[in-house]
Amino acid sequence: MLFDLRGKRKRAVQVVYASLAVIFLVGFVGFSIGSGNAPGGLLDAIGLGGGSGSSGSLSTQFDDQINATNARLAKNPKDTQALSKLALYEYLKGKQGVTQDPTTGQTSVSSDAHTELGKSADAWTKYLRLNKGKPNVSIAAQVVNSFIFIGDASGAAKTEEIVAKDQPSQNSYGTLAIYRYIAGDFAGGDAAAKKAENLAVGVQKKQVKTQLAGVRAQAVKLKKQQQKAAKNAPPPTAPGANPLGGLGGQTP
Repeated sequence: MLFDLRGKRKRAVQVVYASLAVIFLVGFVGFSIGSGNAPGGLLDAIGLGGGSGSSGSLSTQFDDQINATNARLAKNPKDTQALSKLALYEYLKGKQGVTQDPTTGQTSVSSDAHTELGKSADAWTKYLRLNKGKPNVSIAAQVVNSFIFIGDASGAAKTEEIVAKDQPSQNSYGTLAIYRYIAGDFAGGDAAAKKAENLAVGVQKKQVKTQLAGVRAQAVKLKKQQQKAAKNAPPPTAPGANPLGGLGGQTP
């Protein structure tokens, strides 16, 4: 998620993202998010993972596939198979621009990578809207990272739901609960958390319940911080309005 913020708004966003890091750290222990289960991951996206992205500009490794898929979509914009492949190829290209500082652990997404990951998310959203059959689960498991890297928790939750329904486990539903909580969907998060608890075995049931309850509590705090930040933010300038209005002079 890209911001151009100053002053109070910038500090508020920093607080919000610090809170997100706490939520992720508390909730991801035991859910294998950001591990080798899929490229990238939420832990890596906030600088808490162990992997690192490629440095420098994005390579042209996936350009041929992207161009060929776009050519198919030019002929048929409703080609769902092409849309799912485009979402995957754009993700694979974009994640090359996700890098991690080995010293601080801070993860950053380059401008080019953010653009490609946004294209991946857009293609996947269109795919889900047009697809009438069962969504491609293997692609969903990878493309979910596109939504994470661009800061779209709602999109991540919708995509992770596909994986959880196809591969129900304490991990998949625990992950879904976390995404929903971060997106502010507490009812949906509670439902997924309950399924994760039910799918856990033995002493893990209590661990899952405790972990997700901690995530929920942090998400509630985050939502309050977001509401406070929005309340203290300066009003947006109306389209076409003079940004210097009220300071004297005339608009040329």
